[in-house]
Amino acid sequence: MWLENLKTLKKEKGLSIKQIADKTNLPERTVNRILSGETDNPYVDTLHRIVTVLGGSLDDILAEFKD
Repeated sequence: MWLENLKTLKKEKGLSIKQIADKTNLPERTVNRILSGETDNPYVDTLHRIVTVLGGSLDDILAEFKD
């Protein structure tokens, strides 16, 4: 699942939700809702900003959808 892949990137990078929010210029609540699974269909741009800060790419977290 893309969320598990995103959480793995977050864990590897070691950033807090607040740090991610600050670096992406997104509201902390938005980042928290995405990483907690409350938002199950985030905007691609929002997801891209978070993944980029975590040192990954959309391909990294969406690998399950590739064939």
